[in-house]
Amino acid sequence: MARRAPIGAVAILFVVSGVAGLVDQVCFSKYLSYVVGSTAHAVSAVLAAFMAGLALGARLGGERAAKVARPLLAYGVLEIAVGAAVLITPFAFSALGAIYVALVHALPSSLAVLTIIRWLTAFIVVIVPTTAMGATLPLLSRLTEREPPQLRGRALGTLYAANTLGGAVGAIGSAYWFLPALGLRMTTIASGLASIGVGALAIFLDRGAPARTHSETSRDVTPHEEVGPVWTLDVVAFASGALVFACEVIFVHLLVLLVGTSAYAFGVILSIFLVCLFLGAAVAPYAHKALGSSALSLGLAMAGLSLVVSLPIWEYLPEYFKGVGGRVITFEGRELVRGVAAFAALFVPTALMGLSFPLLLQNVTRSKDVGRLVGRLTAVNTVGAVLGSLFTGYLVLPSLGSQRSLIVVALTFAAVGLATATTSGGRSVGALVVRTIAGSFAVLALFAASSAKPWDLASMTGGYHVYFDWGRGPETILFAAEDAHGGVTTVTEKDGTKTLLTNGKFQGNDGREMHAQRFFAHYPAIFVDQFDRALIVGLGTGTTLGTLADYPFKNIEVAEISPTIVEAARTYFGPGGANALDDPRVHLALEDGRNHLLLSREKYDLIGLELTSVWFAGAGSLYSREFYALANQHLREGGIFQQWIQLHHITALDLAVVIHTLRLEFSHIALFYGGGQGILVASNAPLVASRARLEALQSELERSHPDRPLKNLVDDVLVTTEGLDAFIEEVAKENGKRPSDLVSTDDNLYLEYATPRGNVLPWSSREDLVARLRQHRDVHAIEAMLTD
Repeated sequence: MARRAPIGAVAILFVVSGVAGLVDQVCFSKYLSYVVGSTAHAVSAVLAAFMAGLALGARLGGERAAKVARPLLAYGVLEIAVGAAVLITPFAFSALGAIYVALVHALPSSLAVLTIIRWLTAFIVVIVPTTAMGATLPLLSRLTEREPPQLRGRALGTLYAANTLGGAVGAIGSAYWFLPALGLRMTTIASGLASIGVGALAIFLDRGAPARTHSETSRDVTPHEEVGPVWTLDVVAFASGALVFACEVIFVHLLVLLVGTSAYAFGVILSIFLVCLFLGAAVAPYAHKALGSSALSLGLAMAGLSLVVSLPIWEYLPEYFKGVGGRVITFEGRELVRGVAAFAALFVPTALMGLSFPLLLQNVTRSKDVGRLVGRLTAVNTVGAVLGSLFTGYLVLPSLGSQRSLIVVALTFAAVGLATATTSGGRSVGALVVRTIAGSFAVLALFAASSAKPWDLASMTGGYHVYFDWGRGPETILFAAEDAHGGVTTVTEKDGTKTLLTNGKFQGNDGREMHAQRFFAHYPAIFVDQFDRALIVGLGTGTTLGTLADYPFKNIEVAEISPTIVEAARTYFGPGGANALDDPRVHLALEDGRNHLLLSREKYDLIGLELTSVWFAGAGSLYSREFYALANQHLREGGIFQQWIQLHHITALDLAVVIHTLRLEFSHIALFYGGGQGILVASNAPLVASRARLEALQSELERSHPDRPLKNLVDDVLVTTEGLDAFIEEVAKENGKRPSDLVSTDDNLYLEYATPRGNVLPWSSREDLVARLRQHRDVHAIEAMLTD
């Protein structure tokens, strides 16, 4: 007897497929960030390429679904194709970098051209797996045709919700288990094998199933009266995708500010967002059964109202973190606190948003052409998602700020709900009542939006979530800007000192920190023997740039990822050094430092990195062996490399990994310690400074800047190469490792996932670490760094 695979079993496969699909997206994004960069434009190009493949697959899958006699078998074949394509991507990416660089160098230099090249680069890699992924739901929707009419909506809803749940599991799994344990390459391979396994199981479940053509199944299906004109469905599908992804952009933007910026925090944020969408999708079939097609308009209007009503929650999150403060001292506990905060802010509005597209699909489950319609609507929804995220990130958010952007999205949700209510739902009394309620919710959303109080940005940028302490206390906001590049950039003032913050995290000030920021430039510059070209990665307040501009460099390049950082530095920190941006020798590139180096044809006498903390998501790519090798390739013979390294909230093991990774590419290293900051200076030539030249430099700088006294800079050397090697061996031994094990690469992502755990350490850990390093200080080696 021929048998059919139960929908429940297929849904389980679709959960695993969702896990693998999300993992694929995370891995592809990481690989591509090494090639095309991590600016907002680069990330958007990658997202657009990924979503374009999904939309293409949904469209093609929908058009061909009716001709497929065994949709589960076809689904299995597609999953195997996805897995095979994913398996070869680690090898494809190794060749992609050279192609990307060659294209950039061959074509005219402009942001538009660069963005197109980035999109094409990403598209070439992801087009096969994403097209296959996109075709899966339209094909599987054909399975619902065999269900009784009253159960088809539930079956399709189950499949959609299952895939969304898989995405949530993939997001949290990637952050906390897969990537930290397996590394990038093996996680990608494991994900590819999982897709192949899903495909094989689908083919196994399909064995012996009857082959039924669309003409045969259509005899059992009658057109549903609620489908209506297809173009109206397209409009709602597009609006749903655009609005949901607009909210995702704003939510991530706010949660990075209020919850955290580590790779773990991003995993929590994305996972909870998808969990909430899953909850909405899971409820959709039951809402449709109870309310009919009117449920869609009601859900849209309720989503809009909930977005407005939940606005105060965002402002209360800093108080929540202050409340837990020093009470939660473990990494796991603090991650749970972050998860609770994200869930509190997202649950209601996101779950209601999660109703929208699944409810739209419910309206087509009784159509005789369900596969084609599901494919078409999924493609339109995906296109809306891409355009909604780009429009919000580049236009709405920078222009209106996060609070007003949420209000605009909320009112648009309510308006779409109201418009949907007036064009569908039948003429029954129940439908009229539901439409009236939807209209009332839309009006309430408008009223609530008009009475919403502006957020207290000073409190929201307090940074209480960073180290779970009491933050910086009340400050006056002088400058605030929000965009897709740097998140929330603020300049605050307290007791006459102006401070630059990014997403609530300290970046510099014009007070006591200026001393340390100046020496970011002085420490490496004393070893430079030629002053032709320098590169600074990260502008910050511009103090380091201003200090370096006092040296006789002929050209100074600055790579800064955030335009708002540049604006803030020019406006509020000009006298401290940012005025050097107007120096004709200085050339500013709004680009991430790694991609700038990858595309550069120059050789530098000095490369200096003034970055935020290593535990920020993505920052680990500037502490990896591959990046240090790239920097080394762009240094002229005897050139100097400098990098700030935090000595607070970092374990001895993680610091040893940073130093040893750098040591693998540079023969000579010195760790300076001044102003409470660690500065690594490295070169493949001995680090030797002329005593006479140093004294002349000190005299010249003290004469031109009497407010910036210098001292014997070599006295600030904490440890030299041999002492650092001894420190590495000591730390490796106490952790049961070999020194060769202490390395962070683009593949193992060690620092990306290890360093956030150090944030639970007390501030006093810095003094303990410095004291330990001092045990390896060799005074004679330090004195040898000065020659007559």
